[in-house]
Amino acid sequence: MSDHLSFEDGWKVLEQGIVKCSKILEDCTAGRPTVAEYMNCYDCAYRMAVQQNQYCQEMYNGYKTTLADCVRAMVLPRLMHKRDDCFLRELVKMWSNYCVMVKFIAGFFAYLSRWFLEHRKLPSLEDTAATSFFSPVFSNFNNEISDALLMLIRQERDGYSVDMDLLMGIMRAICRSEIKTIMKSAVIQDTYVYYSKKSSEWIVQYPLPDYLAKVKETILKETKRLIHYLCISEEESSNLCLKAVRAPLMQTYEKEKHIGGQVLLQTYKTAEEELLARCSLLTIDSGMDDSSLNYME
Repeated sequence: MSDHLSFEDGWKVLEQGIVKCSKILEDCTAGRPTVAEYMNCYDCAYRMAVQQNQYCQEMYNGYKTTLADCVRAMVLPRLMHKRDDCFLRELVKMWSNYCVMVKFIAGFFAYLSRWFLEHRKLPSLEDTAATSFFSPVFSNFNNEISDALLMLIRQERDGYSVDMDLLMGIMRAICRSEIKTIMKSAVIQDTYVYYSKKSSEWIVQYPLPDYLAKVKETILKETKRLIHYLCISEEESSNLCLKAVRAPLMQTYEKEKHIGGQVLLQTYKTAEEELLARCSLLTIDSGMDDSSLNYME
C-alpha cells in the first residue's frame, strides 16, 4: 500500500475487469467476475483513490468513457435494422443486460460513490452509466427511439392496450440520464401536436361548455401522465401542460367562441371563468378513472 500506483498500471487492471463484465451484454454468464477478480478490481480502485496522488476524477472519467465504448461496440450493432416494437424490445433486453453488468462494475468503484462523487456533487455511478448507455444510443437512433416511444404514448392515451412495463422501463431509464431533456422536449412537442388535432375534433363534437369541461379533464389526466413518463414534479408537469395541452385546446375555443359574436361570448362567459379558475388551482387528485392510468398509481 505504501508504493504509488500509477493511473496507467491501475487502469489496466480495472479495464480488464470491465472488459470481462462486458460479456454480460451478450448474455454470457462467463462475464460475471469471480470473487477474487472482483476484490482485485475493488482493491485497485480503492488504492488509487486513497493514495497521496489519487486518481478519483480519472477513474470516474474512465468509467464513463469505457462504458460508452462498450455500448458502441456491443449494443449499437444489435439495434441496427430494427424498427418500432422490435427495436424497443431489443433495446429493453440490452438495457437489462447492461444494468446487470453495471452492478458489478460500479462495485469496483464503490469508494468513489461513498466519498468522491458525494463530495464533488457529481452524478451517481448508476446515473452516469445510464448516460453512457443512452448518449451513444440516441446519437445513432434518436428518431427510432423517439418515434417508437411516442407511438406507444399516443396509443396509451387513446385507450389501446400497451406494454406498460416496456414503455415505463425505458422512459424511467432515459430519465436517469442526461438524455432526459431530449426526450422531454420530444414528448411535450408531440403532446402539443396531438391536442392541436384533438381540439379540431372536439370543438365540433361538443357544445362549448362541454368542451371546456373536456379541457379541464384532459389537463388533469395529462398532468398525471407527464409526472410518470418524465419523472418530474407535479408543479413542473402542471406548467408543461399549460403549454402543451391547455394552449392548443384553448386557442381553438377562443376562435370558436367569437364566431357567434357578443351573444355567444356572454353565453359561455361564466363557464369559461369557472374553468380558468379551476385550472389555476389544478391538483392531480381529482377523479381519475382512466383505466390505462391506474397502472401508474
